[in-house]
Amino acid sequence: MSMNRKIIREQQKRKSLQQRVYNILEYSDPTHILSLLDDLLITILTSVSVSAFILETSPRFSNQHGEIFELIEIYVTGFFTVEYFLRIWICTVNPKYRHPIWGRLKYLMTPLAIVDLVAILPFYLQVFFPGLEFVKFTLLLRLFRLFKISRYSESLRTIIKVIVLKKEELIATLLVVIFVLVFVSSLMFFVENGAQPEKFSSILETMWWGVVTLTTVGYGDVYPTTHIGKLLSSGMAFLGIGIFALPAGIIASGFAEEVQKRRVKKIVHPVGKDIKASTEISPIIHHDSRYHSIQEQKQAIADYIEQSSEILKLCIDTAKKKYGNSFHNEEIIKDFAMLLYQETIRKFHL
Repeated sequence: MSMNRKIIREQQKRKSLQQRVYNILEYSDPTHILSLLDDLLITILTSVSVSAFILETSPRFSNQHGEIFELIEIYVTGFFTVEYFLRIWICTVNPKYRHPIWGRLKYLMTPLAIVDLVAILPFYLQVFFPGLEFVKFTLLLRLFRLFKISRYSESLRTIIKVIVLKKEELIATLLVVIFVLVFVSSLMFFVENGAQPEKFSSILETMWWGVVTLTTVGYGDVYPTTHIGKLLSSGMAFLGIGIFALPAGIIASGFAEEVQKRRVKKIVHPVGKDIKASTEISPIIHHDSRYHSIQEQKQAIADYIEQSSEILKLCIDTAKKKYGNSFHNEEIIKDFAMLLYQETIRKFHL
């Protein structure tokens, strides 16, 4: 019995240590000194590492400070390696990766875990396979360390979230750009091929002119000389201004919506109290002695659902009446209605 108790105590200590390390590495808590130190250290080391990589490409800096750059790379990679294996060790604290083997394998496939691996992989490839040509190319992967900052930057996470949420609109815009590029480049090929066969030799070659004109960059290396070609090129330039403004507008509107949603999460209640989203909703039915039969339990659940739906409907109507003019986005109104609903459930223990 005493041996079993010791084993149980050791397991509890290990779990407790995992939980503490998990909280430090996975959560950015400015009030916790170790969590704040981890955030600052990762950000500083990432910035120093990328800066050293950029300066290393300059012959002047590389010749004078080559040893310093090597030491920076060794220490930074060593720190990131320890951090990478620590994250693999503590990931089982998260219920999604609870299984000690399959859970860790699932975690290794997540985008941030892949970024962590890519951040340290070039150094070890260079150490173990110094003669291979492709290793020189993999050194560029060190720039992926910049993505590690996204774990600690709320702004970067917001931008990524906006791009994911608006992916359908962005894909639709990309398809329009591709269609316009192919169509106009084909027209320009038939218009200019006779006058400039060396520059407009095929539709594929003409697409370079299309990209330069559509983006309004205008390098000047390829340009039309015929009157019809000039007219077509002018129309293409004006069209490019409108087309490439679309993605910027989509991302800007998505960013504004995301900022509004965050403001909704803490809105002053009409009686002066702050409404905050609750992470847990009161359980529907407890195993209570009041419900002796399964039929009674079903009836109690049905009554709760009916009552709950009426409350939710009332919350939606209230949100639309009171905040419909302030927030034009329907999703934001729904979010606010859910906050009202959760607050009602919490107060009245329905």
